[in-house]
Amino acid sequence: MIRRLLRFHAFVLSIAFASSLQPAVAGPPDSSASGVVWFPARALFPHLAADGTGQHLSLNKDLQTRQIFGSIGGLQRLAETGLAGFPVQVGIAATVNGSFIKTPSVLNVVTVDFFVNVPVDVRISDRLSLRTGWGHYSAHLADDGVEAVGRHSINYAKDYIPLLAALSVLPNEGFLYGGARIDYFTIPARGKHLILQAGAETGSIPLAGGLAAYGAVDLRCRQEAAWGTTQSYQLGLRLLSQAPRGIRLAYTHRTGIEERGQFYDQRLTCNLVGIFLDF
Repeated sequence: MIRRLLRFHAFVLSIAFASSLQPAVAGPPDSSASGVVWFPARALFPHLAADGTGQHLSLNKDLQTRQIFGSIGGLQRLAETGLAGFPVQVGIAATVNGSFIKTPSVLNVVTVDFFVNVPVDVRISDRLSLRTGWGHYSAHLADDGVEAVGRHSINYAKDYIPLLAALSVLPNEGFLYGGARIDYFTIPARGKHLILQAGAETGSIPLAGGLAAYGAVDLRCRQEAAWGTTQSYQLGLRLLSQAPRGIRLAYTHRTGIEERGQFYDQRLTCNLVGIFLDF
């Protein structure tokens, strides 16, 4: 099953990253006047830096345990057009998240999670953006994970619709965001369909040598976990940043309900240091 999912994910990623090699075309503010802009360079909805399920390449080490968390993926904006006078953008995103335990002799794979998303973003004004679309998430316990945690895997999957709004009201292009994820198909917690989400990001604060500092917070409230929260607090540096692309070095404190679906009914606190490549 995991091999088939890996092949499918590799196919989706190959399409996304092959398209990212095409020359980017920056669309005018009102793209409805010029039809469709393919592979637009600008993003209508901001990247959520502290979101533990975001689309990027990353590698993070927990400072207090032997756990390592990594992801490989990204988001490619495919097309932008105008609808009722508002710019509308469609993209495709795919990411594999993995968690590992490092021992002196081997790196044990504990979990493998798959995300596939088709975001649809709308720019309402210079300050307000909306995001909806479609997404799929499935979480798997690897063979090493069965031995490492001493439990059998569960069948965990979600098909969902995101409903988010981002409002630029903070200095240095900082913003607030909030909304919900509606899981219209969900196992094993049937009948529990909502994840509420809210957060904020300071934006980039220029430093010396082309570096910029930022801070971000992301809060999630999960119906499937009796409305328990997952809280992420992040401080970091941006380098070689050309929004929305860039490299980040960050410290993240994450506590509360597990992000990994196989452990959705458990709690975890970790202090992570890592690197992120945003697309």
